Amino acid sequence: MKYSSRFFLYAPMGVFLALVVIVSVHWWIAASRLSAWLDAANGHEIVPGVTMTYGTRHISGFPFSLDTAFRDVTFSVATPHGPTKWHTAEFAMHALTYGRNETIFEAAGPQTLTWTRDDGTRHSLPFAVGALHVSTIVEKGALANFDLDLLGFGSKAFTAKRLQFHMRRNGEDKLDLFVTAEGIGTSPETCPLLGAPLAKGELIGAITQARALSTFLAGGQGWNEAVASWRAAGGRLGIDVLYLSYPAARAQRVTELRMALPRMPAEELATVAGLNQALCDEAH
Repeated sequence: MKYSSRFFLYAPMGVFLALVVIVSVHWWIAASRLSAWLDAANGHEIVPGVTMTYGTRHISGFPFSLDTAFRDVTFSVATPHGPTKWHTAEFAMHALTYGRNETIFEAAGPQTLTWTRDDGTRHSLPFAVGALHVSTIVEKGALANFDLDLLGFGSKAFTAKRLQFHMRRNGEDKLDLFVTAEGIGTSPETCPLLGAPLAKGELIGAITQARALSTFLAGGQGWNEAVASWRAAGGRLGIDVLYLSYPAARAQRVTELRMALPRMPAEELATVAGLNQALCDEAH
């Protein structure tokens, strides 16, 4: 066999093996960094005001992704009246080791949300979901896209076939919002005005003065401080489209309504009960 023939035979194999080694080393370095960060983050703040604790975790996904499976996970958000906590038995995080900075989070099964109201009373909402998917994209060191898709929500407060929340950064000073809900059933005791089943609902709007939230979106500021700064800057939640469809009736509203967030503590708006109360207040 001539030298040139051997070269064309072994050169592609050598290039392939070199690529395998490079990809393998890159994955192990990324996995080691993630492992070290998770060990240090367990029981500590991952961003200001937010603490994560977990029982066990396992990293897989070689060679092109980092897939981390957690068990017994709790996220705690600090508030002036006490922590708001979300607990789930199973939680997963997926990210690619190349390409854009996108991370996908998943949770399923029985979960619990607990919070403290301004009067000091503790509340707990056990619930279950068929599937919970969250996707985040980070650009220039800050959150640019946030997408939540929840299938099969069940609790004593309300039930839902599907809930979706989408946020997109639109320039430097605006966040576009799109929210949809399908098959919502609420308890008349919780809010009589919203007691009838809702077949479908859509909300299209935007958050103005988003520049005041830039530090928060970059993970450098807590939720309460960010909301206070945003309100001080004159930030508003503008609702362009609000669509509600009931089985026995149909109501549609398309307007240029500009509605400030209710003057409730920021941590109350981060809970199911707080959002429900805010919606009831607006309905009145």
